[in-house]
Amino acid sequence: MNYWIEHCKSPRQRPEGVKWDVFISYRSLNRKWALALYDMLKQCGYNIFLDQFVLVAGQGIASQLGKNLERSASGVLIWSKNTADSRWVENELDTMVARKNNTAGTEFPFFFVVLSLDGQQPPGLTSGQLYLDFSQYPDGPMGADLVRLTFGLQGKPLAEEAARSVVGFEKSMKDEPAKLRAMAKTGLYEKILKRIQSEDPAYTTSAVLSGVAIDLLIGGKREPEAIQGAEFALTRFPKSVRLRQLLGLALRRNKQLDDAAYEMNLLLEEGHRDPETLGILAAVWADLWVERKKGGDDSGARDALERSRSLYEEGFNKVPTGTYTGINAASKSALLGEMDKAKTLADQVLARLKEMETERGGGPSEDYWERVTEPEALLIKSDWEQSVRLFHDARVAHQNEKGSIQSTATQVKRLLGVLEVPGDIKQKLDSEFGLEP
Repeated sequence: MNYWIEHCKSPRQRPEGVKWDVFISYRSLNRKWALALYDMLKQCGYNIFLDQFVLVAGQGIASQLGKNLERSASGVLIWSKNTADSRWVENELDTMVARKNNTAGTEFPFFFVVLSLDGQQPPGLTSGQLYLDFSQYPDGPMGADLVRLTFGLQGKPLAEEAARSVVGFEKSMKDEPAKLRAMAKTGLYEKILKRIQSEDPAYTTSAVLSGVAIDLLIGGKREPEAIQGAEFALTRFPKSVRLRQLLGLALRRNKQLDDAAYEMNLLLEEGHRDPETLGILAAVWADLWVERKKGGDDSGARDALERSRSLYEEGFNKVPTGTYTGINAASKSALLGEMDKAKTLADQVLARLKEMETERGGGPSEDYWERVTEPEALLIKSDWEQSVRLFHDARVAHQNEKGSIQSTATQVKRLLGVLEVPGDIKQKLDSEFGLEP
């Protein structure tokens, strides 16, 4: 039973000239959370502007954002300490305030809601502006405030009946992610799959928790369970983009390349040409490169590798803050023998990582993939010792993510085959990741 869907406020009837029900403004570091919000609002019937699905590379990002915000019925601003230094998001906040003021009293006023991921309010937030604290939901929007958000998008308070109906599920929602992570750390993957398939309201009312669980299964190298969990969750939430991406990722990790390519190409055909979808499909092409190479099809292998690189590069050009697509575009360029391009891309990725470190106040990222991106870029840039040290730190900190570590090991092994790496450094990396000759 989808309790949230039943109580969420449906979008208003849009007048001519208004294309989007809601415009989501966020910082790249909060993209996964923004995608979870996209999924939930999509289930509620909203037509949503999220830049990674809509923006066209090379047509001026700032102007496209401005035009689409003007064509939106309402807005959501995702705020956190990672956003505090973002002039871009501050400008969008100013624009939303101006739109709200300019349309006040008209037949179709503009409303917006500020969501905090860490309890921090944006500067200059006016009294009377709806502000919701989602700091207890780091994996995505859940709880009574999600329903309150849909009412706020129409400038209305949460109905008492809706509040009474959903508030009882809050505790299970808050506690469940920690339980899932504890299960993963102790190898209880069968229990994680059973949680996905349970009738617990925490799993029947939101795709967010199923996504967290499936991600943990993939990270733990339990691809068959991840596929089974994703397919089951999609029967409940067929419109979830994140669940479909995770299904494609699990299929690819399980060597079901044709099935993975189909799932990702289907998303592309439906208009979801975002960095995550492009990145997963690019990884499929990289696996096809290996297969064709082993089969002696050198020409076909290079074509597959070039296709992989072009998809990663498209994702990076579309959202330049996406370091995952950027580093993979760099590595694939190195494997193609295009070292100048590889180093240029690696420089761009390192610059972005430095910005992200400043935004979060220093220290390593909690995300595994973000953490191993820097040493991979440094490897391409021939900063050997620092690369080895950072790879080691990331592996130890995320030692339970065996599937992810194996993917990194495969990437490192490929790069060692084309980079001029000193013998002692190669030996250290061989030892670090258990690489076979």
